Amino acid sequence: MNTNEFMKQIYAYEKELGNSENILKGDLLKEEEREFISENSNAFLFGLIADQSVKAETAWSLPYKLKERMGTFEIKDIVSKYSMDNIQQFIKDKPALHRYPTNIGKYLYLAAEKIMNEYASNAKNIWFNQPAKIIVKRLEDFKGISHKKASLACLLLIRDMNLNIEDKENVDIIYDIHIRRIFLRAGFCEKDTLKDVVEGAKKLYPEFPGYLTSAFWAIGREICRPSNPCCDKCPIREFCKKQIELGDNIHA
Repeated sequence: MNTNEFMKQIYAYEKELGNSENILKGDLLKEEEREFISENSNAFLFGLIADQSVKAETAWSLPYKLKERMGTFEIKDIVSKYSMDNIQQFIKDKPALHRYPTNIGKYLYLAAEKIMNEYASNAKNIWFNQPAKIIVKRLEDFKGISHKKASLACLLLIRDMNLNIEDKENVDIIYDIHIRRIFLRAGFCEKDTLKDVVEGAKKLYPEFPGYLTSAFWAIGREICRPSNPCCDKCPIREFCKKQIELGDNIHA
């Protein structure tokens, strides 16, 4: 496959998409919610943790709404003034801020403790001046952050927050249900495993495989659907093996 031509199609598709699905630059969040996670590293980490089993706009608006309910977002205040039960209740109060307030509240409280004790109360110290391999490992040490979320964080930090990370080759594509379906159907991998999908992405764009996440996610959600995919509208159709029978039974 001509990888240069493949990436041209990806770039063109992303240009067409614009920022419509972009958390930090699009319109999914209110301006004050978007600014909060963009300017406050701790809020960014909380949004990342909350990004689980809910819409992206629900997860990433949670930090701002939680701040409004708590009356503070200083990490030391969160740990000293409130208990884990308090945080869970803040999330649970109607209208609930998350589908799973108990688990997310627990993860956020533990994250606040970890940030205070290990990163001088500032999540920015997790990734500042660090290579991607270290950032991913540090993020995965937080309860509620999987490899998938850690990879997403690296992508957002590089793409939308202008963080200079040199080893972009260590930022993996996200092992997401839409992306997995495309990889099987297109023949970019033979098995639906994290290892196979990650290695397939590295072959497509070895310099920065994680960069493919946004375009592939959008293609999977809007075009390469589980049933009745719109192959004629797909920007990478000329590179696809069109194994449409594969991937329609993938589960999260």
